[in-house]
Amino acid sequence: MALIGVVRVVCIALGVLCLAAAATVALAPLPDPAVGGTCGPGVKAESPIAAFFDPGSIGAGPYPSAASGERSQWQAFVGECQSATDTRMEVALAILVGSLFLVIGLPWAVRRFATEDVTDNADTGRPPPTPGWYPDHTGAPTVRWWDGRGWGPPVEPPTGPPPATGPPPAAGPPV
Repeated sequence: MALIGVVRVVCIALGVLCLAAAATVALAPLPDPAVGGTCGPGVKAESPIAAFFDPGSIGAGPYPSAASGERSQWQAFVGECQSATDTRMEVALAILVGSLFLVIGLPWAVRRFATEDVTDNADTGRPPPTPGWYPDHTGAPTVRWWDGRGWGPPVEPPTGPPPATGPPPAAGPPV
């Protein structure tokens, strides 16, 4: 079961990197719009998460009157900033969901696949096999001990007679 531990550690490490990437995407300042200005209340652009939760902070100023003739430029400015905000937040959310899959879903699936074999006979109504030695379900040229609840580690089969189907011999002093 060392493979499952390695997969879990790798998935957690990748998940943490994905969380850092999602935070970077959500917290890095928005780009300046092509129409000029900055997507922020001051002279600097704000983060997508701030603009997402407070769209009024984009910094375009008050809605211009129709007489001023600046309404189309104002709408282009706000639209561009809001579009950049929405895109960044969607990317951050996708990365966050991916990191959750890496940290939770993938290790669960690997563990489920690695232990899936005759242990899942509840669906078929058949009882699990009796304790004993069985060929490795992964197809490797090894055998595994089934104790009635779980599999032991893979073991090279002996070169002599076939393995016994009873429990392993108890260790004790030689007679």
